[in-house]
Amino acid sequence: MRLPIVLAFAAVSIATGPASAEQASTARLAGDYVMAGKGHDPRDSAYSGTCSLRGSGNAYEVSCFNKDTRHTYVGKGLASGDTLAIFIGDRLRGDHGGVFAGEYLVVYRLRPDGVLDGTWVHADSAAAGSETLTPVR
Repeated sequence: MRLPIVLAFAAVSIATGPASAEQASTARLAGDYVMAGKGHDPRDSAYSGTCSLRGSGNAYEVSCFNKDTRHTYVGKGLASGDTLAIFIGDRLRGDHGGVFAGEYLVVYRLRPDGVLDGTWVHADSAAAGSETLTPVR
């Protein structure tokens, strides 16, 4: 129940940016990335993988493959200016097709070199960490 409140707050916060800055920055977000991250707990292992962002304007579809767990996470995101917020997790299969279940909220800042620096939090635990998405050129 906490996740919808956090997502609503993130979406409202992102949506308040100026439209012209939003359009300029978000036009550069779609593409493929190399992912590298680590949880903040000292016992957490570093992880790596790939991510793809598809979309335009301020709405994005996200798919990330974690090489260490051999698991794919999917999600959606909203961008404004130099900020991208996504919720990402597993896709559940039910009676009515796929139902998305977001597990993580990630907020990224776009650097001038095109790299996305992010911080994430898990919806149902105290787990949190940092992640970098580097564009594949």
